Amino acid sequence: MHIRAAKATDIPDILNLIEEHVQRGDLLPRSPQSVRETLDNWFIGKDKENEIVACVSLHRYTPALAEVRSLAVSDTVKGQGFGRTIVKALIAEATRRNIPTLFALTRVVPFFQKLGFQMTNKERFPEKVWRDCQACPVYDNCDETAVFMHLSPVQPSTYIPVPIPVRARASAPVPLLPRETDELTLREKGVIPMSTTSVKKVVLAYSGGLDTSVIVPWLRENYDCEVICFCANIGQGDQELEGLREKALASGASKVYVEDLRHEFAKDFLFPMVQSGAIYEKQYLLGTSVARPLIAKWQVAIAEVEGADAVAHGATGKGNDQVRFELTYKALNPTLKVIAPWREWDIRSREDALAYAKAHNVPVVHTEKSIYSRDANLWHISHEGGILEDPACDPEESMFLFSTSPENAPDEPEVVKIDFEKGIPLTVNDVQLPPAMLIEKLNELGAKHGIGRVDLVENRLVGMKSRGVYETPGGAILYAAHRELESLCLDRDTSHYKEQIGVRYAELVYFGKWYHSLREALQSFVDKTQESVTGWVKLKLYKGNVIVVGRSSDNSLYREDFATFGQEDVYDQQDAVGFITLFGLQMKVKAMMEVSDGGRTRYAAPDYSKFKRD
Repeated sequence: MHIRAAKATDIPDILNLIEEHVQRGDLLPRSPQSVRETLDNWFIGKDKENEIVACVSLHRYTPALAEVRSLAVSDTVKGQGFGRTIVKALIAEATRRNIPTLFALTRVVPFFQKLGFQMTNKERFPEKVWRDCQACPVYDNCDETAVFMHLSPVQPSTYIPVPIPVRARASAPVPLLPRETDELTLREKGVIPMSTTSVKKVVLAYSGGLDTSVIVPWLRENYDCEVICFCANIGQGDQELEGLREKALASGASKVYVEDLRHEFAKDFLFPMVQSGAIYEKQYLLGTSVARPLIAKWQVAIAEVEGADAVAHGATGKGNDQVRFELTYKALNPTLKVIAPWREWDIRSREDALAYAKAHNVPVVHTEKSIYSRDANLWHISHEGGILEDPACDPEESMFLFSTSPENAPDEPEVVKIDFEKGIPLTVNDVQLPPAMLIEKLNELGAKHGIGRVDLVENRLVGMKSRGVYETPGGAILYAAHRELESLCLDRDTSHYKEQIGVRYAELVYFGKWYHSLREALQSFVDKTQESVTGWVKLKLYKGNVIVVGRSSDNSLYREDFATFGQEDVYDQQDAVGFITLFGLQMKVKAMMEVSDGGRTRYAAPDYSKFKRD
């Protein structure tokens, strides 16, 4: 890639490149005037065809601080290293300009970590927070993480922040540690506990419930290690997140990360899955399955930032989730030790867990336990256990937490229009929405009309069957709309083969193999099929039903005008004779062999004249 400083003639191409990412919710829009006024800070990358395929801006706030801004890479060169190359060039330029510190706000933390950046607290950069972030429409729901890199030598007396929860907005100052202080010194001083076991520091997937709250002191007691809690906000609701950080610290955690991953969940996991058409056993839209790799991915990333040597989860030893967590750990960092307390401890009941919590002063809110086991996120709510353990029992209406029953849904239907570009949903009723907000909007509409309820007896990965009831209103709408648009835009052979791919893709997601090379290879096939899947679909929502009422695409293969052309323009009916002869030739040959020498085909009608009448 050829990298150079941007020129005025590059501005239209820069804006077009940025707009690709703006439509997906990855970047904030930039005006021609803003690019023109800061043109000296922009850099572009060209491919071998001399096309601009990457851009980035070096935005300086103070003499000591600058931001990596508006990094955009064209989808046409995705995965070829263009982003890494242009950021390296920007780092070199920042060094040349004697800028001591670079930072970025990003949703792709691993990308920046590989370039040498470290995670930190966004509030460390007040210039950015108060100048730009306060004016951002999603400031209160920001899902970006701050990363930074020191470029110039730092004196020993310089202090840097210890990474703390990125979403924390506490008024307390950021805790500071001397730069020259290493981990061993901290342990010797008692800041970090000394450990005589093989595990020194563990990152726990933490939900704030009874099980994971008890796991914190159990890990400290049994592994003599520091415990860092990580909670992913993937749309499970504010109630589950309220007071979570304080609870984890009170349980004995040394640090807590609470990351808003709703945008990443929707854009990088849910939308690719929708594009694939993956549905497990013809009904399950994989709400829990697809979320676990995202959580585990961030555990691994935080473990690497914090220098942890282990990760832990609260999944039981008889379910699917243990596999989904641990396969992701293995794929992303196989050197990490995996701790699964449910496979080790002697806690076997809620009463055991409550007793352990009391003995170790773990704060637990005593609430009446539901008879159902539930999992909720942006995509769905699942229900298991209780009366559902008998497949013959009808689910209780009181069990459903999200959707209205079809019987109680409005008597008037509602029409929703969804626009897609390359298989990615962009707008609902002509209003462009970021990925997570788009799903939330469809959830709201679908839940009101009783859409997306599924009662399923499924085959678990571990071999046993289980029954689950799922509420996936927005997902059901999206799948229906996407399928209908594909019916216009994909040819028969591609469409039929993609259906087979969808079954295998769903198995890989259900089995926890999101980061398997086969899933990634299938995604490449899916991405290719989606190049023409652009257009809109209208759906009528009515009492649990999603009814297609219209679809349109400039890439539609359905052409009524072709059918009205003269016979030699598109299709000559006489061609059918030769086609049918060749298409059925093997069937004809087999039948001819059967009738040779006076025989009969196996399908020949019997001779009823030889039957006697009573």
